[in-house]
Amino acid sequence: MTTINEMRRMYGDMERLVMDGSPMTGEKFEQLRQLMMRREEMAPKPGDEAPDFELPLLGGEGAVRLSALRGRPVALIFGSYT
Repeated sequence: MTTINEMRRMYGDMERLVMDGSPMTGEKFEQLRQLMMRREEMAPKPGDEAPDFELPLLGGEGAVRLSALRGRPVALIFGSYT
């Protein structure tokens, strides 16, 4: 199973590659393509158990872990609330 640190490292590599200020060359594009392929290999597949994580509660006091909700339906909604 992929660790969160592996994913963070990979996304950091992708960001550095794209945001370094130099033009997107064929070599850079190929490096980015390889990182994106690796990301797909590391991502959970349909039916896989989701990796555990912890998020702060909206009220600011406390947190909730995904593993504490195992066996119950959980919906994750990603979006911007700014």
